[in-house]
Amino acid sequence: MKKSRRHLIKGMGALGLGALFRPVLAMGHGSGMPGMAKAPEPGTGKIYPAAKIPWQEGRCAFCGMPLATPEGGWRGKKFPKGFFERTYAQIVFEDGKALHFESLACMFNYAYAKGLVDGDGSTFYVMAVEALPKDCKRLGLMPARQATYVWGEKLKTTMMARLVAVPSPQKAGDFVRNRPGLGRYHFYTYRQLLDLSPLPEANLVPLLAKHTGLV
Repeated sequence: MKKSRRHLIKGMGALGLGALFRPVLAMGHGSGMPGMAKAPEPGTGKIYPAAKIPWQEGRCAFCGMPLATPEGGWRGKKFPKGFFERTYAQIVFEDGKALHFESLACMFNYAYAKGLVDGDGSTFYVMAVEALPKDCKRLGLMPARQATYVWGEKLKTTMMARLVAVPSPQKAGDFVRNRPGLGRYHFYTYRQLLDLSPLPEANLVPLLAKHTGLV
């Protein structure tokens, strides 16, 4: 029986062959083709003002989830107040238009799929969170290039990305010290996450396939 591309991609994901997508994805990490003007280094260049967040009606440009935590739950699951909002991110463009993301990983993965570069006609923003014990209170948006990122083995976030942004390396240390049950953890800079993209999260393979036009 002939299999569709959707079945093929699903099988590739099950086998851990996501790296096979790399040749067909937009080149967001390299130095460009020979003879072409070199794009600016990611995380450099002009910072455009952040856009207003459409909390009430907004949905993630990558995965489609609501930006704000639904009061009645989401797909059979209930979440604490403010759970979705902690990992919000956005890409704002030169003309003031913006894309909104419910998960930090969604923003990095969308940028990877589309070849968007922070500093080349756009600015990436992330929601920084507090490092206090048992609290991920939002502190506000900050340029993604200036944030420090914490991945925690038992960190509960949407899309199972296990990733949050904090304002500084010192705050990252405070974050993990205040959470002894976090399990294994890693600290990342913006550039490191960019180089590691696409980042693991729920439904990654079909979402990448969708946004690169494979299905």
